[in-house]
Amino acid sequence: MIGDKYSGDPVILPMDHHELDHWRKLHPNYTYWCGIQLGGCGGELSDRRYTDKVCHFAHHPNAVCRRTANGESSADHLFIKRGMERLLARQGLRGKVSTRDLGTGPGDAVDVFVPGTRRRVRFQLAALDHLAWRQAAERFAHDADGADWVFAQDGPLTHELQYRQGYPLRVRLSTHGGERRVHIGVSAQGHPLQWTPLEECTLTPTGLLTPPLETIRLSQACHRTASFPVQGGLVFAPVPGSRVPERTPFDVGDRHLIAAYVLPVDSPVVHALVSLPADTDPPDAGHVYRVPDGARVLVADGGTGWVVTAERYIRLNANEAQRTGLWPPSSASTAECGRTSIRPTGLVDVTSGASAVSSPGSTAEAGTAADSEEQTGAAERQPENKERRHRARDLISQLRPLEGALGEPVRKQVTRAVNGAELWLAAVTNPRGDASNEGGRHVRQLELALRAARRDLKLDEPGTYSGTSAQAAERNG
Repeated sequence: MIGDKYSGDPVILPMDHHELDHWRKLHPNYTYWCGIQLGGCGGELSDRRYTDKVCHFAHHPNAVCRRTANGESSADHLFIKRGMERLLARQGLRGKVSTRDLGTGPGDAVDVFVPGTRRRVRFQLAALDHLAWRQAAERFAHDADGADWVFAQDGPLTHELQYRQGYPLRVRLSTHGGERRVHIGVSAQGHPLQWTPLEECTLTPTGLLTPPLETIRLSQACHRTASFPVQGGLVFAPVPGSRVPERTPFDVGDRHLIAAYVLPVDSPVVHALVSLPADTDPPDAGHVYRVPDGARVLVADGGTGWVVTAERYIRLNANEAQRTGLWPPSSASTAECGRTSIRPTGLVDVTSGASAVSSPGSTAEAGTAADSEEQTGAAERQPENKERRHRARDLISQLRPLEGALGEPVRKQVTRAVNGAELWLAAVTNPRGDASNEGGRHVRQLELALRAARRDLKLDEPGTYSGTSAQAAERNG
């Protein structure tokens, strides 16, 4: 370091004796120190000139120093710090640049924070595992709207970012005289790294930008969601009059979402969202479909949800549908699940021909062709059972918007009650089924779940839900 032991001004001593002679003439008053910011002892150094070997810095006699990193790269964190300070000054930005000791020395990382843009840049020079990376990223999120990670080493985390955002950022330094010049590298999938000198980069509200990165970002439609293949395929049946969340990370322009009962091979039935290509025909809500291959489970980061994606599907005939355990298609059940149109209320349009059966103002009465008076099943001819179906749908429409805000125990109770009721609603339209007597139990469970949800959210209890039915549900477990 130049100046004193606390200095943050690093220097690389010329290794050739002719270059060192020129250096001494240019800087006759420089003093050199084993700087504290290098992890050194703070002692003064001398520049040793040799003609038969490389010139180098050396401690004075009898000095004791435990610094182990003495190579050119040992001061890289300080050269990066100085380079970023110059970049901020050149752009007229106010920011803080600091070095970090993460356990192996003061050169583990360099942090840059620009309050005006609420943006962070982390130069990660030391090795880092996934858990430490996630924890640091969560800390950054407290005071920043985004962070760029720039890695000195290629490894699992650069591969992770390659998948997540389409490119990783890298940093390398090269020696030129007494200076280490900083370069920023970026590459898209399948392309080599393209390096840009730091002085040609810019700091923007969207992060550290290099000329090649501008092109890469423009070509990236969106980041890829983490996914896992579904082995053996699956079958699914669209849920009539279904809902999808108002906001979901899986809602993209070239696909549409439907709610469905999904049955993977060797697994139980789950109520899930299914993502389908936008150019496919909407699946009929009264049928069961098989996805023979290519199905994947998409998982949103942070555990905020998951969805099944399918590229193609095949409608099953009545016998095949019956064997799946999902309800079979009925000649009278011809409602179609149209492409999802996510409205402010979270309702999904379900269309058949030119008619729409869902609207924000008629949630309690929303139905499908399966609820038509033309149904001939025995369950459909029972007024009491029909009343329970309307009641169940009304309760489900009140519970669905509350799920995301509930605590874990109550959310599980609500999900169980809603999923069970939806399965009953689907099964009760089957003339060959025997679910007509289950309506009372499902309605009571929904009422109990709604009361628990309102207590959890500290909402006033609605007067229309009697304590008798809730107590009965408690007694029935």
